[in-house]
Amino acid sequence: MLKLEFLGELRNRKNLLGFSGGSDSVALFYALIQNEVYFDIAIVDYGIRESSKDEVSYALDLAHQYQKKCFVFKAPQIASNFEAKAREIRYGFFERIIDLKGYENLVLAHQLNDRLEWFLMQLSKGCSLATLLGFDGIEIRENYRIIRPLINTPKKLIYAYCHSYKFFEDSSNQDMSYKRNEFRLKYTQELVEKYCTGIAKSFEYLREEKSFLYPNVAVLRLGEIRFFERGGSLSDIYQTDKILKTMGYVLSASQRQEIFKMDFSLEIGQKYIIESNEEYIFVSKSYSFPFAMPKKFKNIARILKIPRRIRPQIHFYLDSRGMKPEEMMAYLRKKLCKCE
Repeated sequence: MLKLEFLGELRNRKNLLGFSGGSDSVALFYALIQNEVYFDIAIVDYGIRESSKDEVSYALDLAHQYQKKCFVFKAPQIASNFEAKAREIRYGFFERIIDLKGYENLVLAHQLNDRLEWFLMQLSKGCSLATLLGFDGIEIRENYRIIRPLINTPKKLIYAYCHSYKFFEDSSNQDMSYKRNEFRLKYTQELVEKYCTGIAKSFEYLREEKSFLYPNVAVLRLGEIRFFERGGSLSDIYQTDKILKTMGYVLSASQRQEIFKMDFSLEIGQKYIIESNEEYIFVSKSYSFPFAMPKKFKNIARILKIPRRIRPQIHFYLDSRGMKPEEMMAYLRKKLCKCE
């Protein structure tokens, strides 16, 4: 039986397993059953492989056999930048199900080889510790958690476990024109096979050290705006990145550099606003409001040093709650007490 991490976080919870039909997700499917963990499954059909329909049929058959719900999404055609757009589609689909059905955990089958693969790819680009480590075993999102029970399991053990189960191999995994495959085939597989115990232990040490370098910071809310107290450039970019991930957006290395350059005052991907003043950094989705802010609120925002880009959203939030100007001022002073 495969050893799963975080079983205490999975048992007696409502879990959704991201399923593909590959060896990792099939192994996790059966391991969760053997460990008596409740879950349903979700699969995305990108329609790019001949086996795509067979993989969906397999997911539906497994769900029927083990009395589980199976959610299927047929993705639109992706013309370019496939990996990034496929990820956005996949997580968007998972999050819609989570919102509709009230799942508490999204369970993903990332394993130790994936972890090292990401690490080496980022190392070759020149990245910080936060980026090098990539994903954690447990990640807190807006209204759910991502849990990766196989995060310390080498691929070799997964194959050994799956020998009696049906799974699909993605033929594109052998295509060396993909950078991820180049790292997997040239470096990751051999390293993990030889040194899996030490690699897993090193990742755990690095995770602990990362928690000291990037301590948890209280993230506050103003409607849909998240904000936190400034703590230094490295910590601030890390917290900004974490917040955007909870919204389903992953920053690129060039976007991080641009955020530093603009001192946390810009729009990202035409979807998100990052703003700041002397005390706080604010992160929000980008909205357009068809109204002019009242002069009294503009004066409140100026006094409290609320950045211009997020003023309309804050006014809309407070006005929708029926607050009068003096109540808005009192509320915002309490929220942004360091602005006094």
